[in-house]
Amino acid sequence: MEKADFYVGMGLEAEWIGSVPRCGEIIAISTPIFLQVNRIMYEELVLEYIKACEGIVANHICQWPWEWMDSRMTDYSYFFVPELAKTFVSIQGGDLLDPIKILQGEDLMTADAMLGCPDFPVMIDCVCYEDELLYGQESTISL
Repeated sequence: MEKADFYVGMGLEAEWIGSVPRCGEIIAISTPIFLQVNRIMYEELVLEYIKACEGIVANHICQWPWEWMDSRMTDYSYFFVPELAKTFVSIQGGDLLDPIKILQGEDLMTADAMLGCPDFPVMIDCVCYEDELLYGQESTISL
């Protein structure tokens, strides 16, 4: 069970798109997501993937699915950076890596995007617990 969080942007202002409780490892993600250079298309592909994996889609009602305060403890965190038109991945809060290089067989050292470790938006105020979540759809939970 590999959890994953998806964002647009980087740093404390990154926008959370949603999360999956399983199938979050790089090899499981649809390659077109990593190849996308257009923000809108990236978001659409990610939303389709999240729903297919019965994940949680962010909406105006905060619904962070994990008990931890940010993505550093999530197995995989994916960041689409519009300024670079590229997606990067952080594994358990580590340095940003190029997921395409990993899919091409490069090891984690050569797949390093040389951007360092990302700052993660704090989501603790948005914590919901599994018995309250509606997987695969937008939540109507209010905290």
